Amino acid sequence: MEERKLTIIGGGPAGCSAAIYAVRSNVETLLITEDFGGQLMLTDHISNYLGFKKESGFSISEKFEEHVKDYDIEIMMEKAEQVEKKDGQFLIRTTGEDILSETIIIAVGTKAKKLDAKGEKEFLNNGVGYCALCDGPLYRDKDVAVIGGGYSGTEAAIYLSNIANKVYLINAGDELTGEPITVDKIPEQDNIEVINKALTKEFFGEEMLKGLRYEERETGEIKEINVDGAMIEIGREPRSEIINFVDKTDEGKIKSDNYCRTSVEGFYAAGDVSTIEEEQAIVAASDGCKAALQAVRYLKENNKND
Repeated sequence: MEERKLTIIGGGPAGCSAAIYAVRSNVETLLITEDFGGQLMLTDHISNYLGFKKESGFSISEKFEEHVKDYDIEIMMEKAEQVEKKDGQFLIRTTGEDILSETIIIAVGTKAKKLDAKGEKEFLNNGVGYCALCDGPLYRDKDVAVIGGGYSGTEAAIYLSNIANKVYLINAGDELTGEPITVDKIPEQDNIEVINKALTKEFFGEEMLKGLRYEERETGEIKEINVDGAMIEIGREPRSEIINFVDKTDEGKIKSDNYCRTSVEGFYAAGDVSTIEEEQAIVAASDGCKAALQAVRYLKENNKND
């Protein structure tokens, strides 16, 4: 079994930042990730990351990867399936091989939340999806629905309004709660129809999606709309299911302090998978830096970086 000093799991802003700071501190570093960029890969454009006035999430992700590869960082393009404690160290089980590491920084981010509505599983990839940016081009000049009135939902609606014929924005709340600058753009789009106080109950069709049914929250009346696609954009949840030995919140976030330390010594959490307050790329990158410096300090104080 391969052994490492420091292993970072995740290739988003937190993981990439952590890897760079760790190796610049002369610590041999392994980065395990399936891809680079994390959630940035699902973002149409970014205008609030310092130094980038307006750039696609894909482009920034490419720059992250290029920057990481400028350093002598060992990269394993695998999925981490489970992390366990073993003899004072950490055992990482991947799709390729198992790794034993003295310290770990977990920076795996989040995944899309499921709606758990009738027909959601049946029509997945046959009209129902969780990524407007990924699937949007499939619905050019067609009618689509976006479920969710928060950050991801409003951004998805704006993006799809430039592709689709009609966009129904179905929101369970009383009003849209996305970023104000995005919410303000919604009324400017003639092909976006906002339906507030609506609970999506069912997706229907034959082989492909034909439409959905929602319940008016105040009256209980069931209404139906015909759409070719439905993007579920109701937020995200942490990918923390691969770790079971650290303290987590009820939502599954790994509890961490301002220095990214968790309830287990030598195990650090950075970015959106942790109890970071603001889920923003620039904050995650900062978190990765802090986690790496703390892990390096831990290794030195415990004479583990010989």
